[in-house]
Amino acid sequence: MDGPSVEELRDELQRLMQEQIESLARQTFLGITPEDLRQEKERLLRIREVSADFLEALKRMAP
Repeated sequence: MDGPSVEELRDELQRLMQEQIESLARQTFLGITPEDLRQEKERLLRIREVSADFLEALKRMAP
Protein backbone atom coordinates (compact mmCIF):
# COMPACT_ATOMS: atom_id res chain seq x y z
CA MET A 1 0.00 0.00 0.00
CA ASP A 2 1.35 3.41 -0.95
CA GLY A 3 1.23 6.42 1.32
CA PRO A 4 -0.15 6.73 4.83
CA SER A 5 -2.67 4.27 6.23
CA VAL A 6 -6.33 5.07 6.84
CA GLU A 7 -5.57 5.30 10.55
CA GLU A 8 -2.71 7.75 10.00
CA LEU A 9 -4.88 9.90 7.74
CA ARG A 10 -7.73 9.82 10.25
CA ASP A 11 -5.39 10.83 13.06
CA GLU A 12 -3.92 13.70 11.05
CA LEU A 13 -7.36 14.91 10.02
CA GLN A 14 -8.53 14.77 13.63
CA ARG A 15 -5.48 16.76 14.78
CA LEU A 16 -5.94 19.38 12.06
CA MET A 17 -9.64 19.77 12.83
CA GLN A 18 -8.89 20.22 16.53
CA GLU A 19 -6.31 22.89 15.68
CA GLN A 20 -8.91 24.62 13.50
CA ILE A 21 -11.49 24.59 16.29
CA GLU A 22 -8.97 26.08 18.71
CA SER A 23 -7.99 28.72 16.15
CA LEU A 24 -11.60 29.74 15.62
CA ALA A 25 -12.14 30.04 19.37
CA ARG A 26 -9.05 32.28 19.68
CA GLN A 27 -10.24 34.41 16.77
CA THR A 28 -13.62 34.83 18.40
CA PHE A 29 -12.15 36.35 21.53
CA LEU A 30 -8.77 37.77 20.45
CA GLY A 31 -9.09 38.58 16.75
CA ILE A 32 -6.72 37.38 14.04
CA THR A 33 -3.22 38.44 13.07
CA PRO A 34 -1.76 38.18 9.56
CA GLU A 35 0.33 35.20 10.76
CA ASP A 36 -2.78 33.50 12.18
CA LEU A 37 -4.53 34.03 8.85
CA ARG A 38 -1.60 32.54 6.94
CA GLN A 39 -1.54 29.50 9.22
CA GLU A 40 -5.29 29.07 8.88
CA LYS A 41 -5.11 29.12 5.09
CA GLU A 42 -2.34 26.50 5.14
CA ARG A 43 -4.27 24.36 7.63
CA LEU A 44 -7.48 24.52 5.58
CA LEU A 45 -5.58 23.51 2.46
CA ARG A 46 -4.04 20.57 4.32
CA ILE A 47 -7.47 19.58 5.70
CA ARG A 48 -8.80 19.41 2.13
CA GLU A 49 -5.80 17.35 0.98
CA VAL A 50 -5.98 14.90 3.87
CA SER A 51 -9.77 14.60 3.52
CA ALA A 52 -9.42 13.66 -0.15
CA ASP A 53 -6.66 11.15 0.66
CA PHE A 54 -8.74 9.70 3.50
CA LEU A 55 -11.80 9.22 1.28
CA GLU A 56 -9.66 7.62 -1.43
CA ALA A 57 -8.12 5.24 1.12
CA LEU A 58 -11.60 4.28 2.34
CA LYS A 59 -12.71 3.56 -1.24
CA ARG A 60 -9.71 1.27 -1.72
CA MET A 61 -10.79 -0.69 1.37
CA ALA A 62 -14.34 -1.23 0.09
CA PRO A 63 -15.10 -4.71 -1.31
